[in-house]
Amino acid sequence: MMGNFLIEGDAISSLLHALIEQQALGALERHRAQQLLKEIASHQRSRSTHFDEDFVEKLVKHPNVPELVRTSSLTQREWQVLGLIYSGFSNEQIAHELDVAGTTIKTHIRNLYQKLNIANRKEAVITAENLLQLMGN
Repeated sequence: MMGNFLIEGDAISSLLHALIEQQALGALERHRAQQLLKEIASHQRSRSTHFDEDFVEKLVKHPNVPELVRTSSLTQREWQVLGLIYSGFSNEQIAHELDVAGTTIKTHIRNLYQKLNIANRKEAVITAENLLQLMGN
């Protein structure tokens, strides 16, 4: 049953956070909601591991990778940020995950968008999905 919540994690996590903040749950339900949030976050983090150094090295050498990606010169940290955006993390969550300031994340995102010629988070997610599909992930 937990798997259903993990699949719909993006949609459910905001609802669970709201219920916890509004103190609309009893002690047992709040505990269960917190456990679900931990599992959802863990599941999301595992999705972002695709953009590690080995993956990126293989990606930029792939013959079908778009030239813009091949020549983008994204730093490893920018690849990590792309992976976390793809995983559904907010800027605040990314900053917490990478243990840096929120302004640093904004800078990484701005650089990432410029280098890949994308305008927003939705395009970043689509770009990440396309790259993962290209690599068979």
